[in-house]
Amino acid sequence: MLIFILSCILIFVCVVIHYEALTRFHAFCKLINIKGRVKVAVGTVWVLIAHVIEVWVFGICYYFLINRVEQGQLITVSGESANGLLDTIYFSFISYTSLGYGDIVPEGMVRFLAGTESLLGLVFIAWSASFLYLKMEENWKEAN
Repeated sequence: MLIFILSCILIFVCVVIHYEALTRFHAFCKLINIKGRVKVAVGTVWVLIAHVIEVWVFGICYYFLINRVEQGQLITVSGESANGLLDTIYFSFISYTSLGYGDIVPEGMVRFLAGTESLLGLVFIAWSASFLYLKMEENWKEAN
């Protein structure tokens, strides 16, 4: 039950982060007169920063769940524990992007959080791509 509640909270937090990042970039573009190509480039960096923040939110949550609440662990292919903060952040990156190298595998209840993060990452990457496409199309004439 804890993992379900935590997953719902993380979904909400990350949706707010992502929505606010895209909304604020749109407002920033109106405030500052940035030209087409530069606007798309700055937007891409802005969106990537939002993704990194979301990955870190999940990574810190994995760290908390594994080391404080003991709701599972991350195991390397050699069978060693990978429960340090940077290990959980790395695992979060490969889960968010659905890359899944397989060098670190979740065990226990954190598996469900990893599934939630993969789905969220898929949706947010598509959301970001469509946002950037619209920005590119909106500024296409300015860029040429």
